[in-house]
Amino acid sequence: MSRIVISGASGNLGRYVTDLLLEDDAGRALTLVTRTPSKLAHRVSDNISVRYGDFTDPASLDTAYAGGETLLLISSLNVGRRLEEHRNAIAAAKRAGIKYIVYTSFQGTHPRNPSLASQDHSQTERLLRESGIEHVVLRDSLYAEIFTNVVIAAAVPVGEFQMAAGDGIIAPVSKRDVAHCAVKCLLNPEYHAGAVYELTGPELISLHDLARIGSEFHNAPIKYVPVTPQERLALLDALGFPRTYSPEMDKNPAGAMWASDEMLAGDIALAQGFHAILSHHVKFITGREPETLWSVFERCKGKRYDEL
Repeated sequence: MSRIVISGASGNLGRYVTDLLLEDDAGRALTLVTRTPSKLAHRVSDNISVRYGDFTDPASLDTAYAGGETLLLISSLNVGRRLEEHRNAIAAAKRAGIKYIVYTSFQGTHPRNPSLASQDHSQTERLLRESGIEHVVLRDSLYAEIFTNVVIAAAVPVGEFQMAAGDGIIAPVSKRDVAHCAVKCLLNPEYHAGAVYELTGPELISLHDLARIGSEFHNAPIKYVPVTPQERLALLDALGFPRTYSPEMDKNPAGAMWASDEMLAGDIALAQGFHAILSHHVKFITGREPETLWSVFERCKGKRYDEL
C-alpha cells in the first residue's frame, strides 16, 4: 500500500485532511509529520506513524519522509523564512524518493504581487518545478474563516473594520474545501500531477459586501472603512501587532498569528486586484459546490480561528 506523508500534520488543515483520509479508508498508510509529535500521539496505530520533522532541520525531514510515496506539503507560516524551509522540505522529499507532492500555495501568484506570502509561494512553486518531482499546486484564496472569525468577529463590537485594501475583491475559500481538494489530489496524484488549481469560494465579493453580510448575520451594524497604508500600519501598531512574524509570537485574541508587515502587504495586493480571481476548481476536483460565506459564518460562529 502506498504511504501518504502529511507534513504539518498537527495544524488545523493537516488534522482535517487526516480525518478525511481515514474516513475514506481507516486502514490507510499515513505518516504524520510534526514538530510536536506529542500532539498526535493518539493517532499512532499499525498503519499510522507519527514522526518528528522540522523544516529547519533537514536531517529530521529525511527520517520523517522515508518510505512515503505522496507528500502533502502544507506551507510554513514563517513569512520571510519559509522559502528556505520549503527548499529543505523539497530537497528531503527528493532524497526520500517521494514521487508526488501536493503543495498548498497561495492565490495571486505573480512576479509583481506585493504580498509577502505570494512572493514566498511563487518562489516555492519555482523550486517544485526545478525539483523534477511530479507535483500539484493548490493556490488557495484567503480562507473564508479569516473573514468570518477574525475580521468580522472583531468588527461586531465596534461597528467597523479598517483595511488598506481599497475596492479590492476576493472569493474567500473555506478551509474545509481546501482540505477536500487536497485529499482528492493525494488519492489520485497521477491524474492531478502537473495541475495548478485556483481554489476559491463561489463568488467574488468586495469588503463592503463582506461588511453587509457580516452585519446581516450578526444583526449588528458593521461597515468597511478603507484607509491608507500608513493609517493601517498605525492601527496595527496601536493594537500591538509585531511588525515581523516570529514563530514565538503570541496569537492575537482571535487565535491567529500574523504580523503587521504581512497583513499590510496583503491589503495592498488586494487593492491592486491580485486576488480578484474566481474559479470552479473546487467543484472540478471534488464534485461538490464550494461552501458559501454565509455557511462558514454559521458553521464557525462563536469559535476562535485556531479552533476551526
